[in-house]
Amino acid sequence: MLAIWVPGGCASGGKEGDSTARKFIESFDGEPVVPRAANRIYIAPPIDATGSQDLAEKLLIKVREGLSLDGRLGVDSEELHADLRLEIRITKYLVERIAFDEIGRAVKKRLWITADVKCVRLDRKRKMILYEPGVQAFRVFSDLAMPIEPESQAREYVLDDLAGRITAKTVTGWYTDLLTDIEKRKK
Repeated sequence: MLAIWVPGGCASGGKEGDSTARKFIESFDGEPVVPRAANRIYIAPPIDATGSQDLAEKLLIKVREGLSLDGRLGVDSEELHADLRLEIRITKYLVERIAFDEIGRAVKKRLWITADVKCVRLDRKRKMILYEPGVQAFRVFSDLAMPIEPESQAREYVLDDLAGRITAKTVTGWYTDLLTDIEKRKK
């Protein structure tokens, strides 16, 4: 015989906690990240808070391509015809020197780009359905030691990875299958 004991109530007598819990539970409408009724998305031109040249434009093209290839949403060039609005703010572009040779030259560098992502429904309510600060992508590269990879090539790789993560986050709500081995060990 198996018995299960469930504690009843809470210290406040259940009055205030019940209404808070009810509001929390009712806030979940059972929809996936992208509402079932949404068919088209407008991607606002990304805001680049880093001042890097052409970064926002390249990321916009890559995210637009990723969402188009995913096929769940049509990408619209005008907000007026869209059901959703995707906003991207590039918050960090950083090249860190992480390994040096015997005369002090940086032989390994890490290029790191982060972005805040927000998706809003464009119906009357304008409800935010997604906000993810600090979506990141990075690559370790070297422009001195083999295999040689210039920063511009590393940047393209990182932008591709970041666009893939933004696309996955927008459509499914997560991008854990895109984590690198380094990120998996951190968690």
